[in-house]
Amino acid sequence: MLMRDSVTRHDARARLRELIAVSRAGERLPSERQLSARWGAARMTIRRATDTLIIEGLVERRHGSGTFVAPQPFARFLGLTSFTQDMRERGMHPSSRVLAFEAIHAEPGVAAQLRRKAGEPTLRFTRLRLADEQPMAVETVWIPASLVPGLGPADLSGSLYELLETRYGLVTGSASVTIEPTLADAPTRHLLEIDREQACLRLSMIDRDVRGRVIMVADCFYRGDRYQLSAELSGVAFGPRGAVHGR
Repeated sequence: MLMRDSVTRHDARARLRELIAVSRAGERLPSERQLSARWGAARMTIRRATDTLIIEGLVERRHGSGTFVAPQPFARFLGLTSFTQDMRERGMHPSSRVLAFEAIHAEPGVAAQLRRKAGEPTLRFTRLRLADEQPMAVETVWIPASLVPGLGPADLSGSLYELLETRYGLVTGSASVTIEPTLADAPTRHLLEIDREQACLRLSMIDRDVRGRVIMVADCFYRGDRYQLSAELSGVAFGPRGAVHGR
């Protein structure tokens, strides 16, 4: 057996990575005591190596339960696909919980984004989006009331894109998206079940139909440890020397 402390933190971290690679997401790892005996390392060495992997998002420590392999972030391609569609393609069950639903008069800022007059009747609703009952995102949507007569909270359990198309004939043709990393406020952290140091991805979206008419505005917070975003860039965005055009 190796002498205690002959395994460095670097060695322990490498062995933990190997262990994680052959484990499933959500699987409990052996205890620090077990790994210490197995590898001939001090428990503090195991703990410090584990702490590093927690920071990297590879494992998570649950108080009173142990250390578990963390689920890896879901990659969402930046296209006109819904959360519901994304989760179904990953073999997960998507669901939504309506947190708030109200008819309001659009404030000037929102009205400008919707290309409507300030004070125009608008629906605003907030939903918690879940996958296999795990919180993934909190989204708030504003949509002109005139576009969706009769829309109510009971209609919002699934894909909003699908609902708008099938019931109201509103087909999303394009969207403008702004993405920024951010720390969520306390109510959002509570809903997403994260601590105050956990970063989120904030997406601000303006959706247009196939005729270019703005149909809704959305403000979404995605868990940074469970979601990542990807996009494919085409050559048309680049000039003859590869310089990016635009702002």
